[in-house]
Amino acid sequence: MENQQQPEIYNLFVKSLEGKKSDERYATDLLTWSKRLVASGVLEKSAFDCISITEFDDFVEKFKNSEEYINYRNERKRINPNSGLVIDAALSNYRKFLQSDIMLKYTQREIDMNMGKSFKLSAFSKKIIFSRYILSLLAKPFVILSGNSGTGKTRIALRFSKYLEKQTDTGINNTLLIPVGADWTDNTKILGYFNPLANEGKGEYVKSEILTFLELANENPSIPFFLILDEMNLSHVERYFSDFLSAMESGEQILLYKKPENCECAVPEKITLPENLFVTGTVNIDETTYMFSPKVLDRSNVIEFKPEMDDILENLVSDSSSDKEETAEPGVAEGFMGLANKIRRGIVPDELKTELEKAKPLLESVYKTLEKSGFEFAYRTAKEIRLYAIASFETCEDKSQFNINPVIDQQIVQKILPKIHGNKKQIGSMLVELKTELENNEDFELSQAKVSSMIDKLEKYQYASFI
Repeated sequence: MENQQQPEIYNLFVKSLEGKKSDERYATDLLTWSKRLVASGVLEKSAFDCISITEFDDFVEKFKNSEEYINYRNERKRINPNSGLVIDAALSNYRKFLQSDIMLKYTQREIDMNMGKSFKLSAFSKKIIFSRYILSLLAKPFVILSGNSGTGKTRIALRFSKYLEKQTDTGINNTLLIPVGADWTDNTKILGYFNPLANEGKGEYVKSEILTFLELANENPSIPFFLILDEMNLSHVERYFSDFLSAMESGEQILLYKKPENCECAVPEKITLPENLFVTGTVNIDETTYMFSPKVLDRSNVIEFKPEMDDILENLVSDSSSDKEETAEPGVAEGFMGLANKIRRGIVPDELKTELEKAKPLLESVYKTLEKSGFEFAYRTAKEIRLYAIASFETCEDKSQFNINPVIDQQIVQKILPKIHGNKKQIGSMLVELKTELENNEDFELSQAKVSSMIDKLEKYQYASFI
């Protein structure tokens, strides 16, 4: 399971700790340290990615021998000789948890889930735009679809979610389309709010439709839940979506409110983002919308959607919207979720490692070129390119024909170029150099075309940005 979101195993571990002295602190400390060392490259995966004693013992050895943890432990011991007892207890309790009945049931459920029908990329659609969208969701559950109004961005997201449509025990399906309003100035439209005057002054938490959807997703972890935020940038994204962005990266819970002493509200003070939640934002760029900050762009795959002229003109004689995909067979939605969990573990198949090594020289060259103008990418980008490559490899039906170049081409367009913007003096020579590097390599049509388009805009308007 990928560390971008708080894993289900974390919640099961917390449940197993009920009644223990330090309770959830064991879990939060272990999660925080895991993510810190994974981000710095010391560890390949979090403690909560370990589902066997062997895996965990290997994790503990690397964890305790890491320079960062040793320095922290020595520094804290100068202040408090007992410092480190909490994390030691957390490691001990997690090892016991791996042998508990709770974990045995979880492991069996994973086996049962993966025995269902597998998800095949080709079974949904052969269009490349659909493939890029689905691969992006598998690699990281936050995708931005950009394009002019009326080009079918929302339809793409809806068609795929309807393909994997399932109903929960409550009768609510696993797709939620929410139009973003220009008045979304805080997170109340996303998560709801606490009304201190309700319930005769005792207070009550007013849940949003999205919060109810998140609760359902947490209750049904074996199937994917699709949240589609239509016209996401009609308001400043950072104002209403910052909690989501932070929780996606840190895995920490989102604080909803502080419950007063006499409050009888059943809504918990914090919520965990479900790992089976997939968020898609559609974006129009005009005078009524706002641009995205680098923080938002860096945390998503950005797919620019421009339909072909022939497809547009075909609507003169036929209604393409009536061409609907069939709903997937029973078990395919579970198969998609199982595949996403597998990919987010971040384990690179041996065959793919060789291909990724081939891509390093080009990415190194791209990095050095971008660095000159301050647009170089960081750990997160490299990690998410790796996950996208794993998704592409795992969904490739003939792995002997797998080619890493088109995959890197897509990731340059979706992960690296979206953050580039500036005037001719700032980025002009950089884009020309970047174009030359891409032209010297095969299978980089998408990124070549986009860089050329940005260069043309610079020549005409003296300013260019990706979106």
